[in-house]
Amino acid sequence: MDQSQKLTPRAALVVGLIFVASGIFPMLAAFDIGPLSQEDINGPPWLGFVAGGVFASAGLGVMAGPRSSMAANLFGLLSLAGLAMIGNWIAFGAGERVCSGSISLPLMWTETDFSGLGCRIPFGLGALITDAFLCYLIVSMAQKALGGPPRLARLLKAAEWLIVASISPFILLLAVIGIGSAVVGALKTRWTTGAWPQNEAFIARQKAKGLLGRFARKPPAETK
Repeated sequence: MDQSQKLTPRAALVVGLIFVASGIFPMLAAFDIGPLSQEDINGPPWLGFVAGGVFASAGLGVMAGPRSSMAANLFGLLSLAGLAMIGNWIAFGAGERVCSGSISLPLMWTETDFSGLGCRIPFGLGALITDAFLCYLIVSMAQKALGGPPRLARLLKAAEWLIVASISPFILLLAVIGIGSAVVGALKTRWTTGAWPQNEAFIARQKAKGLLGRFARKPPAETK
């Protein structure tokens, strides 16, 4: 892969302007200016300003491009900080929370509203992950500004562990789902066939290794 897949300066300008234009209207709505108003914001006025700022910062970062990496990183930091502010307000802010979502199951799909903890917990997990990545980005940018490693190496390592800790609930959930599905599959096989499932390919490989091992240990024939 060469660098031909990167955005050209003109394409970066167009994409960036689209993002900036998408963020202007929510930002103006925070001040009751433009086609949107504060009543259209599902929360305090500053929430609309921050939400629009996420898009505007992302667009400015795209326009800055790799030629101005420091500016691109700063705009990326602002965009990520905006996402963190929104997630933390939904998860931990005062007041009632009502979220809309959908549940997809085999042969069934439905939309429902979640309130209270049902709304706060998912956003809380997402907010913690965003906070962890934000801390890592801040420390990483500070390390580069100070001249690179080994400065702030321990703090950067702590930020990495913070990311691992923030995503550990999802890793644990995936592990439980994987183990649970394997157990259910084994029980189903036992119920239908009367025998526990076996990994035939693994057994065949082990038998082949054992056979080769016996041939390898066989002493050479004596020559007369």
